[in-house]
Amino acid sequence: MRQCWVSSSRLRLLFSSLILILILLVGYKTAVGDERKASLNYRVPIDLPVSLSGSYGELRAAHFHAGVDLRVGGVSGAPLYAAEDGYISRVSVSPGGYGNAIYIDHPDGKTTLYGHMHEFAPKIAKWVREQQYIKESFSINIYPEPELFPIKRGEVIGKAGNSGSSGGPHLHFEVRESKTQLPLNPIKEAAIKVMDNIPPQIQKVNIYSISGLASLPQREILYSLSESVQNVLSVTDTFYVAVLGVDKQNNTVARLAVAKYCYSLDGEKIFSFVPDNIPFDQGRYINSVVEYTEKQENGQSMIKSWVEPGGGIKSNIDAINDGLFILNDDQIHTLKIELSDEHGNVSQRSFKIKRGASYKPGILSDTILVKSGVVMPWFLPNRFERDDIRVTIPPGSLYSSIFFQADSSTYNGFKVWRVHTNKTPLHNSGRVSFKVNIPDSLREKAIIAIVNDKGGLNSIGGRYSNGWIDASMGSFGFFTVTLDTLMPRVVPSFKEGANLAGRSYVRFTVTDDLSGVSEYRVTVDGKWILAAYDPKNRRVEVELRGDKITKGGRHNIVVSVTDNSGNINNFKSSFIW
Repeated sequence: MRQCWVSSSRLRLLFSSLILILILLVGYKTAVGDERKASLNYRVPIDLPVSLSGSYGELRAAHFHAGVDLRVGGVSGAPLYAAEDGYISRVSVSPGGYGNAIYIDHPDGKTTLYGHMHEFAPKIAKWVREQQYIKESFSINIYPEPELFPIKRGEVIGKAGNSGSSGGPHLHFEVRESKTQLPLNPIKEAAIKVMDNIPPQIQKVNIYSISGLASLPQREILYSLSESVQNVLSVTDTFYVAVLGVDKQNNTVARLAVAKYCYSLDGEKIFSFVPDNIPFDQGRYINSVVEYTEKQENGQSMIKSWVEPGGGIKSNIDAINDGLFILNDDQIHTLKIELSDEHGNVSQRSFKIKRGASYKPGILSDTILVKSGVVMPWFLPNRFERDDIRVTIPPGSLYSSIFFQADSSTYNGFKVWRVHTNKTPLHNSGRVSFKVNIPDSLREKAIIAIVNDKGGLNSIGGRYSNGWIDASMGSFGFFTVTLDTLMPRVVPSFKEGANLAGRSYVRFTVTDDLSGVSEYRVTVDGKWILAAYDPKNRRVEVELRGDKITKGGRHNIVVSVTDNSGNINNFKSSFIW
């Protein structure tokens, strides 16, 4: 038997050669990949003059705007183009949010999103419709395989529109990191050129005294200044500021986002904030960086310098003394406000200040009020209980400690509970329970509702058990318990038996006054049919197409709508098509 063998030295030489070849191959592949990444040249996804109706980082109700809103001429239908080569990684259809939306993954590790679309390109729309019928659902969130929809730069992917939670026709365009889904600034990442030589506007500066930081912060507004003043302002030795700013650009009247807030004392930066690269799951922390009382009372989002201990997104904040201005002498000092936009335009305003104002007695000095409430530390789970009310607040819900109060009264013949104040934000939902006396037959229809400033009711749901009704509470405010026994309303746009030949759809108006629409289902001749729900217009639009409905006869249609209290309306009608 013949043996084959190789010396150990030759084996080592062979192994080394293989390693070298692998290193060269990997290096070549990486170089090609890097060259490909560097060569990406994003284009604007519309063929219209660039004009923004919304910008990246805008201060919204409970989040920071994650993209830019591009104007499309005020009407739906403008063609949308892929910003770069890639493949469609996700398609979503929803009554709210982004409505009809497409996500495209690109070779450089980024994803572009096109939201509020009017319609998808035909090949995409055909596939989406097939998936909706398979799942028997209008709302859908699907992830096609990369090879299903490869996309070239400039390829038409659909048309701009007004679907979802949109206030008018436009394109919501985002750029994200594909792996983390972190929203990036499209102006920078996609090199969208915007004409902008207009600096931000400083519209209002508020100055607040603050004390009791070690136990219970107590604040009071000292000044609200909408313009410069020449006199020296008397302030407390510890204070903070809040600023209302807005950016302007050429070719648009929109109120856009300030890219950087910077507040200083005698040239030393005390606080700065940049609303950039904020993960979606941290968006609600917007309520920790704005002066929330101003937001609730005046609808104005003012960025405050005080960094509350339970606040978030602190990586976007650069502050000393937790953003508090501290005066240790009676000299005149200079408070300076500076706002910058993303194109380098800057606005400044300065105020002369001097220590001299005094603190007013806080709430803890009133023994009667102290007996009616309880201190809730921001870092602990908290609970409040009285005769007919229970409130639990989980840790991580408060940005700073509060003096919590609750009581009840009668309003228009209904019992109303005041649960603290809606001028204090809640980051995570708490729970609220009220003791009530409800007949057995109606207990499943009982709900808790927030009483708004105009006396209207907004349901937060609720479940009855052992004499108490309990619900998740996303905000403080005034609450009442009521019954929702009425089924949703369904009103057709046609008369019974109408001839709808030649029509491609039929519409129904769907409304519910109290708990809101929970789900809906439409069948024609007993089979599920695709029906698009548009809650902002209170409309359900049912498609009429020959591959699902036989032409030339009478058809029976059932629109079943359920509200959040379990009330169901099974509306039945017929038509000829």
